Amino acid sequence: MDFLLYWGTFGQIAFVVVVFGGGSVAGLCVVRRLVPVDHLQKNHEVAGITFGVLGAFYGLVLAFVIVAAWEQFTAANANSHQEASALESLYKLGAGFAEPMRTRFDSAVSEYTRRVVDEEWPQMANDTYRAQTGQTLKLWSILLSYHAADSREQMLEDKAIDQLNIVGQARNQRILYYDDDLPSVVWLVIYLGCAITIGFSYFFGSHIFRAQVVMCAFFSVLLGITILAILELAHPYQGTVTIPDEPFRYALSRMQEVGSYQMAEARTGAPSLPRGGNP
Repeated sequence: MDFLLYWGTFGQIAFVVVVFGGGSVAGLCVVRRLVPVDHLQKNHEVAGITFGVLGAFYGLVLAFVIVAAWEQFTAANANSHQEASALESLYKLGAGFAEPMRTRFDSAVSEYTRRVVDEEWPQMANDTYRAQTGQTLKLWSILLSYHAADSREQMLEDKAIDQLNIVGQARNQRILYYDDDLPSVVWLVIYLGCAITIGFSYFFGSHIFRAQVVMCAFFSVLLGITILAILELAHPYQGTVTIPDEPFRYALSRMQEVGSYQMAEARTGAPSLPRGGNP
């Protein structure tokens, strides 16, 4: 069902209603044509107990999976905030270096952040992203090749190395979350359990067939929506529910503020601020 990730919300809901709701009703109609309702009613007592146990077990499976998927989604979201925050800190630390290191380093940080927003995020959303090695190597090369002029710049360089380590680790985690998915055996249990649970409901027979059709359709659609939610959460960068790139856009806006502040200082001849701190 991964193709549903690239459908709109209306299309996803329509698919669930037609496939899960319509498919379950079609199966119910077939069973009622083949098995008389009186025969089905004879099994109500045993079938009711078995169906209750089966429904509870499958409900626990879905609850466990959706919690695990939500935790993964939350961790990926927190990771993007960490990467963006470290990039913003890098830019501010770079503002404390002397020229031309200041312009060179801050330009590299800004370029990296823009690439994440303009190229990597859309590619991850379209599932066309291919991880490229060396995206942080330029930053490392600039930073490690610089020779600090005094103890203050040495301190800034050390702090920048710490933040760049965070950027590298967060980037690796982002790529892992992008490539990650629930194990195939979990999806097998989800889909097979859904089919068995819906099929088991056919063991019940009601003389008011329309009422049973409505109940079966609602029950199946509810299972379908739950599976759709798991699918969305298991793919944090694709679908209608995705991790936004807002942290990186915010970091870019803060970088622009720092850059504007530096230009204003240069025109007025005022002493340079932020020196690695918050403006």
